This record gives sequence, C-alpha cells and structure tokens, in this order.
Amino acid sequence: MKNATSVRVDATISLPFTFTVPTFEYRSLPIPGLQGTKVGDCFIRVTDLPKELDRFMEVNPRVPNRTQKEVLSGPVVKGIRKTLLEYPEDMAIKNQGIYLLVENVSDFKREAGGDGKISITLTDPNRHGIVNGGHTYSAIIDAIENADEMETKALERAFVRVHLLQGIDDSKVAEIAEGLNRSKQVDDPSLANLKDHFKKIQQVMAGKPGEQAIAYHQGDEGDFYISEILVFLEMFNRERFEGKKHPHNLYSRTKSALEFYQSDLDKQPSPTDLLIPKLPEILELYDMIKQATPAAAKKCGLDYGRVKIGKERAGSQTNKGIPLPFLGSNTTMNHQVSDGWVYPMLAAFRANVLWDLQQKKFEWVVPLKKLLPAVIEDLVQVCVTEHNENRLAPDKVGKRESTYVQCFDKIRLYLLENR
Repeated sequence: MKNATSVRVDATISLPFTFTVPTFEYRSLPIPGLQGTKVGDCFIRVTDLPKELDRFMEVNPRVPNRTQKEVLSGPVVKGIRKTLLEYPEDMAIKNQGIYLLVENVSDFKREAGGDGKISITLTDPNRHGIVNGGHTYSAIIDAIENADEMETKALERAFVRVHLLQGIDDSKVAEIAEGLNRSKQVDDPSLANLKDHFKKIQQVMAGKPGEQAIAYHQGDEGDFYISEILVFLEMFNRERFEGKKHPHNLYSRTKSALEFYQSDLDKQPSPTDLLIPKLPEILELYDMIKQATPAAAKKCGLDYGRVKIGKERAGSQTNKGIPLPFLGSNTTMNHQVSDGWVYPMLAAFRANVLWDLQQKKFEWVVPLKKLLPAVIEDLVQVCVTEHNENRLAPDKVGKRESTYVQCFDKIRLYLLENR
C-alpha cells in the first residue's frame, strides 16, 4: 500500500481523511489467500455517514444517475429513499449496504453504556472509497439534506450495513468493483421480467408516449419502476377494489401490486387482460392530473408552489422543467406534484369504469379528457383541505383511506348528476 500523504482532493477535504462513527459492534476477519487483507462489518446510523465520502466515488464504475439539475434519479434511488423515510427500521435488512475500500480501521472501542466506535481512514481516491453501494450512499445523503423535521426523526432510526475492506492491492480494485456490481441481488420485479410477465405491458406501450420512462428490471433506464406501473394498473382493478374498498395501502406497499398482478395472470378470465390495454390512457391521466393540479389548487385558495415537498417548495427553481413523459417527450411543468396527492385522485377515476370481467368489458363512462377538467377542482380540494385543516404533508395524504374515499365519491357524484 502507498504511504499516506497530505494532499488535497478539492477545497473541502484533505488527505488522509479519517472519520469516527459510533456502532454497536464491529467484527473483522482476514481474507483467505490474500495476505495482509481484512474485511469487517458493522451497522452505522445513516445520519452518521460523513458527506465527504462523496469525494471517494472514483473506484465505483456505477455512478448514480442525476438529472441535468443534479437531482438523483432512477428507480433504485427512489426505492431506497422510500425505505429510508417510510420503513427506516427495515433499511438494515433490505439493503445490501455500502462496500468501502479503506486504508485502516481502528480497533473497536467499547464505551460506557455498551456502545462503541471505530475510526476509518482513506488516503487515495484512486484506491479507496465506495466500491459498491454508491446509489445507497447518495440516496441517504440526498434524503438527509432534503428531510423535514418528521423525516429527520425517521432517518435517525435507519441503519445501513457497512463492509470495510483493508489492504486490497491496487491491481484488484477494478476487479472487485466489477464483481460486486455484477453480484447485485435480483429483486422480485426483475425475476418477473425474466419470466416475461411484463411482455404484454411492453407490447402495449411500444410506440406510446413514455415508453422509455419505464424500467422493467434493476439497472434498466427509466424513472418509473415497473412496480409503480403495476400500482397504477391495480388502482383500476374493480374486481379487487370496488366502490367500498380502496387501494390506499398500495401507496406504501408497492410490492403488493406485483403480487396481485402475478396472481391474476393465470386466472381465466384474467383482470390483467382488461387492465393492460388501458395502461397508456391511465399513464396519460396520471400526468394530466399532475399538470392540472397547481392551477386547480389556486382556484381552491392555495398557492401550490409554496407547498413543501421535503425541504423544497413545489414551485422552487429546482423544480422547473419537471418532465411529463406520458404526455410526450417534450412536455414539462414547473412544479413538483407529490404522488401523495396524485394517487388518491388517480384511483378515483375507477368510478368512471364500466367493468364486467366475465364479459371482458372495461369502458370509460365519460372520456377521460372530458371528465378530468370537470372534476379536477373537486379532487384537488380534498387534498387542499387535508393540507390546510389537518396539516398533513403531501406524502401522508396518499396513505389515508379517507382521502381515497372522498375523491372516489366526487367522481361518482359527478357521474350521477350528469348522466
């Protein structure tokens, strides 16, 4: 290994870089066959990870995707962020963790009360740093920087597993990075994709707006993971969600949508045969609702641009040019509209569905482009009321069954009065 020298990576960090973190336990073992090497494991609270590790990403061949405005993007990051903020205690078991090549790890020191700490040193960005888990690390830092008070409390309950590798020869760094990134655990949607379970969806979306926005497996391009698309489909499954039963749980349990979808595939007749052909229209409606929300909120007396989405206001400069891929590749808007508002409004449109599984019938009672302008203000008013009177953050609105009930009833009432 090279000797540590005092050099500068940039204006904010000098080398060698050492940081100390608390941890419950740390265990290390020698790596068989590689003299002088060790690998150690520990769990670190995500809020204790130093931001300076962002300067040590050169050893990782898979740099997290960012938009032109430097915003993290992609379904992997979105899934990690969801776990961090909604199921923080699950982070330690759902995520494979961060693999860190280091110069040295100090002996684990137990402190009063049973907890302990370790000190970690990195000396050379070309040999040390995050060799795997860059998406995890970047999603964690992004979540911390944009968290509101409630989200900060959630993040303090989240731990990530950190694997520390010492003494690795320079020549093996690239091989380790390649091997770790290829050994990524395959998730359920990726396995389903291997079985061609999404082939009909791909065929229906071929040539349609937003076709390239859907990611069908881990590592695929696209900002909408297939599990989200299945949630949109399931919102219109009147076989499972009739007027008295609403899909509010799907907002935080997207995996359920995959389970529902797979269980329906082999049924005869199958609900998926009715739902999938309507997907392009459902996705178009999703973007139409987002596009119409700010103006409708203004008519309801709310300046939507001032609503906080995380730490940013919905209409902040960083939210200019938000893409609406399902309305066309060049269509954008200048507000960030939370799915916590969009989901209840979108699900409400299944009240506009004539459904008969035995007769293989799925028809819109009123064309969507005619119905949306007629009801959007009433739907948005439901969300505005939750925001104003119940002081609910946008993501909390999407979890409340009462929000889905009210939105569904708004469309059902409109249809009763105008048919």
